Amino acid sequence: MSTYLVSDIHGQYQAFQKALQDASFAPRQGTSLYVLGDMIDRGPQSKDVLLFLLELRQQYPAQVFLLKGNHEQMLEDWLSRRGDAENYLRFNGGDATVRSFLGHHPLRRAFAVGGLPSPAIQEEARQEILARYPFLLSALSSLPLYMELPADERTGSPAVLLVHAGIRPGVPLTQQNPHDLLWIRQEFYDEYTGELPIVFGHTPVPKLPGYRGNGPWRREQLVGIDGGAAFRRGVLLVEWPSLQFIFVPIHDVQPYPLVHVNG
Repeated sequence: MSTYLVSDIHGQYQAFQKALQDASFAPRQGTSLYVLGDMIDRGPQSKDVLLFLLELRQQYPAQVFLLKGNHEQMLEDWLSRRGDAENYLRFNGGDATVRSFLGHHPLRRAFAVGGLPSPAIQEEARQEILARYPFLLSALSSLPLYMELPADERTGSPAVLLVHAGIRPGVPLTQQNPHDLLWIRQEFYDEYTGELPIVFGHTPVPKLPGYRGNGPWRREQLVGIDGGAAFRRGVLLVEWPSLQFIFVPIHDVQPYPLVHVNG
């Protein structure tokens, strides 16, 4: 019964599906999947990734676990009329997510790349999305910010903390600022010296210190697994605790037949 970790899929549904297929992912047979946030934004099939994973979690609640990333938080804020709409839609790829949820609705054209629709158009789109997907806002708001996995003597797996971006070094986990858990970068991976292993995403592995290759980034107790799908690099699926990996470059899978996990 394998355990797989993935982060920062960013709407690259086809690459993600190919990674699952290559891993022979089978939750019905006990395989587990932990997704460390940023399922959406920037990529063209953000809706498909998010709805697929929400449905998969509903089917296999003991095998599939989803964490919140900063992009899920930004979508939640936009749907709730909070946050900076321009920052989300223009600079963080939220326009791609809105387009994917609107489908063929005429409003889709207003969310062209680089544009910022008027507040009235945004509200109309927001209402359309929430009417189509009434569960979406509650699903986003209920995503946990981190998860602690206990040690497993049977597999030799150590205890590990799973979190999207990282933690503020020196601050107890229960006192962490949610903004840090979703957004922190260099202060975390440069300064963390704790004994608890931490697996994180958010910062693409090529941007982490000393990284080479295609697999996860490692340094002492830290493991980075963001494969860079947000920037059309690839999706990185990592087995825990072996850290064996499957890396699917984005350019290798377009077009790629959609695969649905049913076993």
